[in-house]
Amino acid sequence: MKLGDVLKKERERKKLSFDETASRLGISQEKYGEMEGGTSPAEKWGPLLAKIAIKLETPTSRLLADSGKSADTKAGQAGTLITKHRERRAKTPDQMAEALEISKEEYAEIEGGTSGIEEYGPLLLHFAEIIEQPVFNLFYPCGLPLEKLDDYP
Repeated sequence: MKLGDVLKKERERKKLSFDETASRLGISQEKYGEMEGGTSPAEKWGPLLAKIAIKLETPTSRLLADSGKSADTKAGQAGTLITKHRERRAKTPDQMAEALEISKEEYAEIEGGTSGIEEYGPLLLHFAEIIEQPVFNLFYPCGLPLEKLDDYP
């Protein structure tokens, strides 16, 4: 199952139109269409953000803003917050890269605030607020990672 499938299912569950959802997120219909269609970088960055939250034992939303609210997200802030939470857990960047099964360079981009998490994390957090669900649930519907699901109720 793709993240886009979850976005569509949750949007429809809330009886929101495609256009209304894109508008509320403040993005073009084309960009939202890519997200819901499962062809945007959100497919990579959303689940990776959730894995980071698991490894750091931190709510996903708190890796995007201290308050956990999308209105308080800022460009580059996720990398800073991820670094702060990693240091609090006494983990090294190398340990995180290994645990996440990504390169050290890619992890450095995350903490440096230059990864796709900076763009897609706040969008997904805002979407979760719109549908009144924790953002983590987008990546683990029914408590299972997306890659282990074909569908969910």
